[in-house]
Amino acid sequence: MRKKRGLFILILMVTCFVLLMEAGEKAVDVKIILDQKIAMPDGVKLSARIWMPEEMKEPLPTIFVFTPYISDESQKRGMFFAKNGYVYTSVDVRGKDIYDIVNWIAKQPWSDGQVAMRGGSYRGMVQWQAMKTRPLPLKTIVPTDAVYPGIDFPVHRTIFFPYMACWLSLTSGAAANDNLFSDDHYWNSKYLELYNEHIPLCRFWELAGIEERIFKRWVAHPYYDKFWQNFAPAPGDYRDIHIPILNITCYFFGDQLGHMTYYRNFMKYAPQQARGKNYLIIGPWDHGGTRYPKKELMGLTFGDNAVLDMEQLHLEWYDWHLKGKKRPEFLKDRVCYYVMGANQWKYASSLDEVYNDKQTWYLSSDNGNANDVFHSGKLTGNKPGSEKPDRFEYDPLDPISEVHGWFAESDTGLDQTDALSGENLVYHSPRLEEDLEVSGFITFNAYLSLNVPDTDLEAALYEIKPNGTSIFLAFTVMRARYRNSISRPELVKPGKINLYRFDTFNFFSRRLSKGSRLRLVFGPVKDPFFEKNYNSGGVVAEETAKDARKAIITLYHDKKHPSSLILPIYKTTNNTRDKKF
Repeated sequence: MRKKRGLFILILMVTCFVLLMEAGEKAVDVKIILDQKIAMPDGVKLSARIWMPEEMKEPLPTIFVFTPYISDESQKRGMFFAKNGYVYTSVDVRGKDIYDIVNWIAKQPWSDGQVAMRGGSYRGMVQWQAMKTRPLPLKTIVPTDAVYPGIDFPVHRTIFFPYMACWLSLTSGAAANDNLFSDDHYWNSKYLELYNEHIPLCRFWELAGIEERIFKRWVAHPYYDKFWQNFAPAPGDYRDIHIPILNITCYFFGDQLGHMTYYRNFMKYAPQQARGKNYLIIGPWDHGGTRYPKKELMGLTFGDNAVLDMEQLHLEWYDWHLKGKKRPEFLKDRVCYYVMGANQWKYASSLDEVYNDKQTWYLSSDNGNANDVFHSGKLTGNKPGSEKPDRFEYDPLDPISEVHGWFAESDTGLDQTDALSGENLVYHSPRLEEDLEVSGFITFNAYLSLNVPDTDLEAALYEIKPNGTSIFLAFTVMRARYRNSISRPELVKPGKINLYRFDTFNFFSRRLSKGSRLRLVFGPVKDPFFEKNYNSGGVVAEETAKDARKAIITLYHDKKHPSSLILPIYKTTNNTRDKKF
């Protein structure tokens, strides 16, 4: 909860006169309560900001956002929803209290007893956490690219993000440090210093100048243990959810891994009737784009139809479930996904229906030579016979000069640095003989041996256009000791061949064009945006240069060890979903 300056509790009423632009609509008066105090059972008072129509003829439904930032961020949304017949409430979070806040809202004289939630990232996470207590007035939620603690942030597939220090600088303390948080040059320099000076991650809070308590608590839990599990609904919680849910997430560099974990758990454990009220939208956006979609991203350009009016979509969803109006026109089925390349939206009743076949590509190379993008290994439809394995090395003491992380600017969707670096294994398919729609989650099965007890691995897939342009599709990472479970570490026995199943690539849909090739790049995680693994098998967050060991990773692709890439594909039929929307 954010502290407020001053000795007195002030509740300021401000009336804003807003002229609606639509022809024939009158000016709407909106009343704002700037600093509403909400008393919790333990006596703590949370601060809230409330927007509502000035002249309310009857109580209205309330849209509630629970934020770790500041409520002023909701000004435009609060005005929008108040103008459209809702009360909008933003409450400062202290890490709990959702049940009590929802019930407080429902009892207010301006409330008709119906509460809905909305918000992205952290504000999406708290909506799923509300499902653990399920307050009766809560009628629907709209989580957007929701963080899943321990799955995608602050630790992503058991690898910490140093970025968590940047985020804590924004959310810790009594002030919103927006300028510090957004100073990419400052933070990138700190990530590079952490990496190149071999500072243990557990001490990064000192280098970053942030408060240590939360940072150290997180770093003490490097895998998905009870600490992280307690943040999310348990299977039994999903079984008791009966309200409609609209999920919104993205293809690129956001919290899709976490959000889809919530979604898939819900579809696995929730009652059948509830599953029928669960909708999912996946678009060609990044994390911020799930709130503010853009036509261009990372050097890639999509159709105008990729730019959804998110506020209007939310409004139509709430109108449907809180006011009995019709279903939003956009929601033609329960899964709505954007096919890049074709620039069209398609619809399915479940994730299993976005593809109707699978295509397997086997890895191969000539005499173990796959380290050069111009003399690469191959992706072939034929199962391998007797072949030499491929190898790459990773030395944690090698310096790097720049950050390639998720939030780095520039044309990252077209970047070919990793393929050209000579530090990774590269595999190309033959040119496609016809267009190919890939939709869903890809899987990379790699038979590997290591000379060290642990290391970090990354795999990425690209479309290479006939003119040589590289289009990023999906990527994933894995810490070797968690190859079998993110909840149970198992150090690697050096020299032993194990199957590493990379099955947490981001969901995507793209129509690959005739003449294009697939490119698979596989190598070490070597980026200061990720925690560095020194390969010793110790506590990674405590390791320094003295623990460093050079890793040699050997990838096998022979009859006994058929390493492969599996693509979910959609073959065109006369099905309605093949029609362009």
